[in-house]
Amino acid sequence: MYKKIFFIAICLCITVMVHAQEKISGLVTDESNLPLSGVSVTIKNSNRGASTDASGRYNLQASKGETLEFSHTGMVTKSIVIGANNTINVQLIRAAVDLNDVVVIGYGSTKKSDLTGSVATIKPDGLKNARVGTATSALQGLAAGVFVTTGSVKPGGDASVVIRGSGSLRAGNGPLYIVDGMPVEGGLQDLSPGDIESIEVLKDASSAAIYGSRGSNGVILVTTRKGLKGRGRVTLNINGGTQRMLNKQDMMNAQQYYELASKAIPDYSWTSEELRQLSRGESTDWQDAITQNGRFNNYNLGISGGNEKVTHFFGADFYDQIGTIKNSSFRKVTLRYNMDAQTTDWLKSGIRFNVIESKLRNINEEDDSGYGTMFSAISSQPTAPIYTANGEYFDGFLNTKANPVAIVDLMDKNTAKTRAVGSVYFEIEPIKNLKIRSENGGELEFFNVNSYEDGRMGQHYPDGGHAVKFNGKKRYVQTENTATYLFDLGKQHRFTVMGGFAASKYDYESTTADSKNLSPILGYNNLGGAQNHGPNGSYASASTLTSYFGRVNYNFDSRYLLTVTMRRDGSSRFAPGMQWGVFPSAALAWRISQESFMKDIDVVSELKLRLSAGKLGNQNIGDYAYAATISQGGEWSDYVFGGNLATGSVQNTISNPNLTWEKANQFDIGLDFGFFQNRIAGTIDAYYKKTTDLLWLVPLPIESGFDNSLTNIGQIDNKGIEFSISTVNINTKDFTWTTAGNISYNQNKIAALYAGKQDVNKSLFVGQPINVFYMLKSDGIWQTKDAAEAAKYNAQPGDRKIVDLKNDGVINGDDRTFAGVAVPKYYGSFTNTFKYKGIELSAFFTYAGGHMINNSLNRYLNSFNTWGNMSVDYYNSYWTPTRPSMRYPAPRVGSAYANGDGTDANLQKGDYLRLRNIELAYNFSADSFLRRIKATGMRVYASVQNAYTWTRFTGFDVESGDNTNPYPNARTFMAGLSINF
Repeated sequence: MYKKIFFIAICLCITVMVHAQEKISGLVTDESNLPLSGVSVTIKNSNRGASTDASGRYNLQASKGETLEFSHTGMVTKSIVIGANNTINVQLIRAAVDLNDVVVIGYGSTKKSDLTGSVATIKPDGLKNARVGTATSALQGLAAGVFVTTGSVKPGGDASVVIRGSGSLRAGNGPLYIVDGMPVEGGLQDLSPGDIESIEVLKDASSAAIYGSRGSNGVILVTTRKGLKGRGRVTLNINGGTQRMLNKQDMMNAQQYYELASKAIPDYSWTSEELRQLSRGESTDWQDAITQNGRFNNYNLGISGGNEKVTHFFGADFYDQIGTIKNSSFRKVTLRYNMDAQTTDWLKSGIRFNVIESKLRNINEEDDSGYGTMFSAISSQPTAPIYTANGEYFDGFLNTKANPVAIVDLMDKNTAKTRAVGSVYFEIEPIKNLKIRSENGGELEFFNVNSYEDGRMGQHYPDGGHAVKFNGKKRYVQTENTATYLFDLGKQHRFTVMGGFAASKYDYESTTADSKNLSPILGYNNLGGAQNHGPNGSYASASTLTSYFGRVNYNFDSRYLLTVTMRRDGSSRFAPGMQWGVFPSAALAWRISQESFMKDIDVVSELKLRLSAGKLGNQNIGDYAYAATISQGGEWSDYVFGGNLATGSVQNTISNPNLTWEKANQFDIGLDFGFFQNRIAGTIDAYYKKTTDLLWLVPLPIESGFDNSLTNIGQIDNKGIEFSISTVNINTKDFTWTTAGNISYNQNKIAALYAGKQDVNKSLFVGQPINVFYMLKSDGIWQTKDAAEAAKYNAQPGDRKIVDLKNDGVINGDDRTFAGVAVPKYYGSFTNTFKYKGIELSAFFTYAGGHMINNSLNRYLNSFNTWGNMSVDYYNSYWTPTRPSMRYPAPRVGSAYANGDGTDANLQKGDYLRLRNIELAYNFSADSFLRRIKATGMRVYASVQNAYTWTRFTGFDVESGDNTNPYPNARTFMAGLSINF
């Protein structure tokens, strides 16, 4: 009987337990709401569990109160207690670092855990902070040691990048850009951000030396999207918005200008149009007259698919922008096709093809310094009307000599470019783990600049009109052939050996046709109808590069890592006998976290120490720089023959057969760390870069007949520290908070020049940074009580006071001193991202400091000048006997150093903190209405770029720096939609 009772009790318990357990199911997605397959779903403290299928779904038996743990490689583990709801959907977020991530390096790839060099990786989700229409700006703030400045903010403009400080005086400081194995000139402005899969920045000698003579300024590798196996995938990204000019300058109105000009120049000659406008109490705001709210639209489509044999990716991108200066615009169409085919078990092949068509309209800021649209608007007198009484453009300007509205109305300048880039590769594997790859590609670019300047635009422009047609063609071809072999010796020794050969050729040609006095109706479309022709010209150049390279990677038990790289380059840009250079590097890494004594320290997920050293080169000097060149025509070659003026030829440069590469020797020590399952991860790097054999135009004795010679001289040192960190602060079922930030410090110094010189023309100084300010020191304004002392310096009360550092009673160049540097000493960024269910809020800040900016606009705005208008601040604060200001001098013509030229009066601190991007988004759950429209994910968002900047700089933009002829930066309001099918 007791046995029966016991048996019945056991059955009842089992029945209760079975009934207590319920079916729990759900969907696991990533941060983009895309399904995650292979996620491990386990019940904590048990051996029960399941995995998500290809659609990201799971189901298992569990009881209320038990805890589910969701884990996946590279993701932060998430724990959820089972409640009343039997459907539990989970979104996993990336760990601060994923050691299994594949990182692209030169001619190959490796796992992040196996890296020995200093490499920063930027994934597609980082591109949302890019300035509208550009990809290069996505690097800003996202990689330590990479200093990105705004550069040109015009439509179609691009950012400027310097990695680990400036190391060249003349051969450029921009990095080498490689997109899918093809070098790209001038940044990534032709690349659609929507086509980018990842960006890697190679910063130290170990990672960049594989590019030898082109790697001294660092290397940026871009990998574009490829096809994925399985069902077809479609991604559609649409965004658009409006832009408003930042920092409009507060200028005087007509009445204020009239008062000031009449006081400073009693015999000032006012035009009848100005007097008429003054009598009406009217004033012209030239900035408002030429600017508008800009707008932009961007449409990006990606189609991907394939099977086990062939995968395809097709991308199409259309970008259209109307600028904040009237009649300025940029339009670009990009088409991309990538294909990979596993033809046989031993043969793989692929195609990369990209076509870009773009058109830039009516931008003259960079090419017409001093008479550009924005500068003319700032400096034109507010008493001048836009039009005369008979409806013609007013043309009675002072030294600006241009009507800003006429410029935007009448200028016809178009820059059109068509660029095609393509490559094809074949990869065979004759034996296991030996891959032989041949990649051959090229680039062909056609561009033309057509401009017509109507004579009615102002006195600066020729009467009768001026038209120029400039056409150019660039062609680049290359072949790269590598063999890579992976093999193991025993269980602990793993080797990867790679060797290769590459050759490339670049050629360029252009023609220029220049005509004056021609029909404004046809403009540049009928140069033959012009009355005056020339100067016309043509140009052509070519260069070649041949390279041999190799790399050996050794991995001992995933603890000790060694990388040795060697490249030998031969460049036609140097004279015979000086064309070949060898660029070696070596790197060691010790994964301390893999040692046995670290196994019980659970808090440490990753700890790796890196050391690297190597030599890099720079051949960016242009073609034929070593040779003597001859020019035809001009002041020194024209001569009279038989009573007629004849054109001859003359040697204009001297040859230097010893010209060679700039060389950069770099040393790096770094520490990669991760704690708490890599919820906290980061990197610390310290480096020293010594650049020698600098390319510089050295002055020659007058008896040589030449002004200077391009020569290898001196040394520049850069040393610095970089620190970056990423954290997952909170990670609950519905709420996550992540933070990422970095800071970089760089010290730049000229260590040597040539022939024992301590300076060159008082512009380069041994012991000082490249971009140091060497100026007279200003000390406010001479006051009435100091009239006698001021007279010693031919000054009077109200003039700018300049410090006599030598105390010899004379102000001259010998009184100059060092007043600061133009390049930030430190810079970085930080971002916080908050996610609650489908809602996401992120704020991205960048900052820089420790530098000065020579605000040249102040020389016009904050001192009386005969160019035109001035700022309201000057009007309210200039010196008078009854208002003894110490800020601005009296409005007096001919006053010494009135506009601050040559002094530190216009220097301003360049420190800033900028809220670069704030974004609010909603990620739709895959269990929502997306099923009904057959979508796998959808995201809607709104953002503000350049939301606010904290700075003391008063110019148009603190990141553009000293620019008297700027295209104004803008605050951008944007909304967008991303949807996946």
